[in-house]
Amino acid sequence: MTAALELIGLRKNFGQAEIIRGVDLTIPVGERHAIIGPNGAGKSTIYNLISGKYRVTAGTIRLLGRDITNRAPHQVNRMGLSRSFQVTNIFPRMTVFENVRCGVLWSMGCKYSFWRFVDRRRDVTERTEQILESIGMSAKAQTPAELLSYPDQRALEVGITIGCGAEVVLLDEPTSGMSHSETERMVELIRTISEGKTVVVVEHDMGVVFDLADRISVLVYGQIIASDEPQRIRGNAAVQEAYLGSEQA
Repeated sequence: MTAALELIGLRKNFGQAEIIRGVDLTIPVGERHAIIGPNGAGKSTIYNLISGKYRVTAGTIRLLGRDITNRAPHQVNRMGLSRSFQVTNIFPRMTVFENVRCGVLWSMGCKYSFWRFVDRRRDVTERTEQILESIGMSAKAQTPAELLSYPDQRALEVGITIGCGAEVVLLDEPTSGMSHSETERMVELIRTISEGKTVVVVEHDMGVVFDLADRISVLVYGQIIASDEPQRIRGNAAVQEAYLGSEQA
């Protein structure tokens, strides 16, 4: 079976500083995979390499069997990968409905055309409404995004991300800044939207990670020191020493 995402000998230098130091990782189709590690381990750098924001120093990145190494972000997106960010990234003055519809448009074959009225595309409207229902925001469809609470804005961003129709979704600290109840809601949302998709999550909340992930990779100083099922990661002595021990202390 073709892997959803493959990193082969991946390296990234900034000047003389080597941030990612030979990462090899294969994520199967349909897996919920978490990447954890201490601050400065290189998690955001890996996301930026995969999504095309940063250029790779060495190595290969494959998405669903196709080489996406050093492709532009919009090209990577159109090949089947979408990403959310640590800082909420939405259109604040547009409604919730309009935000999600922006994500849906390209996936439904609606390229830029100034003489067409998007409201006439019933298929786009129906898909947008389906996503709003899946993220629990149908009742707030006409609310300006800037008026939403922080958890709702994060949920909206997830809706935009899945609206793009991507088969592989990268989520960057989706529960950051949330209360316990808000975190539980987001975890359930991720479970809902991950059906039929491959989801990669960078997350600091270990409760979320062990509850959600099928498999976990631990990144320390730009290298993956372990990649395994949650319970084996929890009992891994090297992981305990490098990361989990300090997190649980």
